[in-house]
Amino acid sequence: MKRVLTVLLVAALGVLAWVMPAPEATVQPSVTSTTNAVASLPSHSTCPWVYSDGLVDSYLVAQSGDPADLRFTFPIAGEVQQTVEESQPASAATALTVSSAISQGIDPAVVEFSSSPSAAGVVETGDGVLSVDVCPSTSSKVWHLTGGSTLDGQSLELVLFNPFPEDASVSISVRSEVGVEPMSDLETVTVGGRSSRVFDLGAELSLRESLSVAVDMKEGSVTPVMVFGEGSDVATWTNGGQAEQWDFPVVDPGGFIPTLFLSNDTSDPVDYQVDAYTTSGTQSALLTGSIDGNAHVALSLGDLVESPFGVRVTASSPVAATVISGDGTRVAATTGAAEPTTHWMLPGYGLGGPNRVWVMNSGTETATVTYQLVDAGGALGGVDKIAVPPATIRSLVGLPLAATGMEIDSNVPVSVAWTVERPDGLGMAPGVPIP
Repeated sequence: MKRVLTVLLVAALGVLAWVMPAPEATVQPSVTSTTNAVASLPSHSTCPWVYSDGLVDSYLVAQSGDPADLRFTFPIAGEVQQTVEESQPASAATALTVSSAISQGIDPAVVEFSSSPSAAGVVETGDGVLSVDVCPSTSSKVWHLTGGSTLDGQSLELVLFNPFPEDASVSISVRSEVGVEPMSDLETVTVGGRSSRVFDLGAELSLRESLSVAVDMKEGSVTPVMVFGEGSDVATWTNGGQAEQWDFPVVDPGGFIPTLFLSNDTSDPVDYQVDAYTTSGTQSALLTGSIDGNAHVALSLGDLVESPFGVRVTASSPVAATVISGDGTRVAATTGAAEPTTHWMLPGYGLGGPNRVWVMNSGTETATVTYQLVDAGGALGGVDKIAVPPATIRSLVGLPLAATGMEIDSNVPVSVAWTVERPDGLGMAPGVPIP
């Protein structure tokens, strides 16, 4: 990501000191180098976008339900540059301040756990920069990433991260509102072992209103991420799948303009319907339409429903879905939940600034939702609960900022997301469903 840094280092460090949580919530590790292969413990998550350069920093958060030994590994430029090993008790979330381990700009990482269930996330924060995302724990033969634009004042990059020792070969296809973009140099792309490659889509495809990318694995495996910039803020998202249903518990937390991107990578048309969920009820069929084969749509959701609100997308065949929400200065992006469930983890909740949790109950029964804040030492305080009526959303506000994660349980399936908002930045992330 190209960044225009116009602030003094002293000022930037002052901002970082404000947005960082209490020292006991983070880990200042002893760092060692290693040549061990990554992804060798029972459970792991891959984090393709972790950024730290002295002005902007990131938290890398590892959350587990059971006691776990943790390993944070940074494979960069063909080598495992650093590893950090920690342990945590049950129901805990350890937040590693990335600059305490490494600070080379783009610092992709693998988070490994000795037990499951587990989840990992990234919170990127700095002066005018705020981004949150979850780290995929599975791989995919084809990754579908829809959303983003390259208009004036915007940037869009595709980052491919290969954490494994062997080289990977992929094919990348890109579509915009004008159709398939002919980019022969992306038909066969090699990503070296333990390395990343960055593709500046804004430089190659300027002034596009909407883009969708498919990354097809030919040999080996990579994890992709889209990085969208507007003003000084950034938004990141990665998504490996398509589904006939997507839940977004929040698309506008209040005062932002959300856009829903839907991508159809089949040759046949796909019909879609968008239902809105508010604190007072549901508006069915807010938007309906059809997506041509091998095409995508960008649907503006602004001014359709009073904020805050979330949406459910249903489609006649599987589609990829992303929401990007912003106000011209601040911007955030998030993927959705393919189906509601009863147990969720929120790695990173509590970091970066004032946070909110959003719960969508699309069922016919009132959901009794219990939630527990956690940090590196385990549970914080007691278990609280909230009732979420059928066909509505609810938010949890006013929670302490000392946490680094949250556990959520419900008596009926619900969908969960969280946001973090400051005057200079916005972040949105889906919860991680736990079977």
